[in-house]
Amino acid sequence: MDMNTKNGNGHLTDQLRAVADPTRRRILRMLEQKGQCSIGESTGLCARDIEAKIKLSQPTISHHMKILSAAGLVTTARRGQWMWYRRDDRAVRMMSRKLKEEL
Repeated sequence: MDMNTKNGNGHLTDQLRAVADPTRRRILRMLEQKGQCSIGESTGLCARDIEAKIKLSQPTISHHMKILSAAGLVTTARRGQWMWYRRDDRAVRMMSRKLKEEL
């Protein structure tokens, strides 16, 4: 199977590039935890929560979230004035499965 073949969750190569960064892996782990969202969602985090936990600037967090979103590893939604992010566990599992198949 060609690693660059598109699936519904983006390119495997793009996903691997996205998770190659330690900060983005940390964000994905944080998004997996339940009940930590300051806007009352049961899963995921708003951008403000991620900024506070990671202690990086809003533009830097936005950059990381854009990469994770483009790779299909997180979903996004606007909640009032905040962007809310949730880990796409199905996409993460598929990425792991495809990587295992490739190796």
